[in-house]
Amino acid sequence: MGSQRRLFGFSAPLRHQAGAADPQFAPARRKRVWQRVLASDEAGAAIEFALVGAPFIALMIAAMNTALVFLAQEGLETAAEGAARLLLTGQAQTLQYYTGSNTTPTTGMTATQFQNAVCGTLTYNATAGASTQTSFGGTMLPPFLSCSNLVVNVTTASSYSSAALTAPTFTYDSSGNVTATGTGYNVSSSSTGQNLILVVQLIYLWPTTTGPLGFSLSNQANGDDMLVATQVITTENYVCPTGVSVC
Repeated sequence: MGSQRRLFGFSAPLRHQAGAADPQFAPARRKRVWQRVLASDEAGAAIEFALVGAPFIALMIAAMNTALVFLAQEGLETAAEGAARLLLTGQAQTLQYYTGSNTTPTTGMTATQFQNAVCGTLTYNATAGASTQTSFGGTMLPPFLSCSNLVVNVTTASSYSSAALTAPTFTYDSSGNVTATGTGYNVSSSSTGQNLILVVQLIYLWPTTTGPLGFSLSNQANGDDMLVATQVITTENYVCPTGVSVC
């Protein structure tokens, strides 16, 4: 007799198992599986999430990154206002400091000193031979902006209509490092800085990340997003330090 198996104490013929793996039964079996899946609330929710999950996550990442960029831009705008005020009132042009053993002070911030003033790291010798340096003031940048990513650009203009407001073009090497910024620091015309139109730009390279579905806010070759805050001012008729005719 054929193979038998014992079921609840009775012997019964053992059914042929080959049909379970027979390809002709596969479509019907898959149909029954999908019918059960579609009839299940839990399975329906899983399918719906699979369809909308990736776009939803991409949208959330895009929203958060965009919000951070707007926050950084607002912080940079506030810093640009403070930086422009240093030039507007003549604080940057009339600052006097001593270098080395010189007994005659130098008047006016350099480009590096001006950027350090914005970052809150400027120190200088206020008197000849000073043993302790004087701190110029606190940082103008919000805590979420780093001075290492900041570049300052100051140019003159003959009129407001001719002021150059476009962002300078940065160039990068193969590793993504900045090799040239096209920026400058010009705060005077004919040796004087009073009653002069200046364009003050703070440029910040904001690190970005790519998200799902190709999302990216990068506008630079190294993957960063260049943020630019611009102030156009006319400097006051400030007074030069004693003994200095033009500043």
